[in-house]
Amino acid sequence: MTEFARISIVSTAETALKKLKNAKIGVYNCKKDGARFIFSIKSKDVKKVFAIFSKPCYNISMQASRQKRLLNLALNRIGLLAGALMFLIITAVSNLFIFRIEVGGSGSYLGTEVRRIIYEAGFSEFQAFRKFDAPSATGKILSLPSVTFCNIEKRGSTLYIDVEVDEVHGGRVSYKPLLSDRDGTVRNVIVVCGTPAVENGSKVYKGDTLIYPYTVLNEEKVDCVAVGYVELECKGVYEYCAESESEIALKSAYAQANLYAENITNRTHTVKPVENGVAYVIEFTYLQKLSINME
Repeated sequence: MTEFARISIVSTAETALKKLKNAKIGVYNCKKDGARFIFSIKSKDVKKVFAIFSKPCYNISMQASRQKRLLNLALNRIGLLAGALMFLIITAVSNLFIFRIEVGGSGSYLGTEVRRIIYEAGFSEFQAFRKFDAPSATGKILSLPSVTFCNIEKRGSTLYIDVEVDEVHGGRVSYKPLLSDRDGTVRNVIVVCGTPAVENGSKVYKGDTLIYPYTVLNEEKVDCVAVGYVELECKGVYEYCAESESEIALKSAYAQANLYAENITNRTHTVKPVENGVAYVIEFTYLQKLSINME
């Protein structure tokens, strides 16, 4: 590519063009600016032009070519360009990765549990956002107590999670552990939030903790609300008095078990004599569901 130089002299156009024509120098892009005549020549002719107009009266000067001006500008501002490039790189990286999780809305008190769900869905800070299973996490968050709305949105390098709860039931959340109100054997444990304190087959007694109100994040205990339920298999006994033994009396004795418990799984009886008749001693087994923050 041929390079050109821009020349400026104090002269009439006629005089300058005549001298340049006599020297067989090509002239391009001519322009008058007051007393000055400005034109372009090939860079290889610069020395000849300066020799032709060497007298002080011509007051000759040269402007750098467009390419050189751009190069000089770039060199003079290389630090600025490097900073801009670094900014673009950092911005691009920030848009690909998430560095912070922010939980807001009326359900922000569930923040610890929301973060646990986010982590279980395959996300953690300083990872690419595309690796995060947002639909799965949204479904689990909506299953938390009283949660009616959940929106997960990425803004820059922050993951914003808006959690809204039912205003009527939102204030009824208990921050206590789930305790057993009777003796029994654990048959089922479902924990939505918190940490189970028992497992299937465990023998528990009245006052024992069933679900702890904390979760474990990065090997550290973090307080949260306990949400879930435990089914206990329990035993009971009662007496039913009748004038004498009969099928009707036995059915009535068995039916009375429903006054003591629901979900009865087994009943047995023995009969003993008492004053004015007999007493049916009914021993029964039943399932009792104990829950917390499941409304």
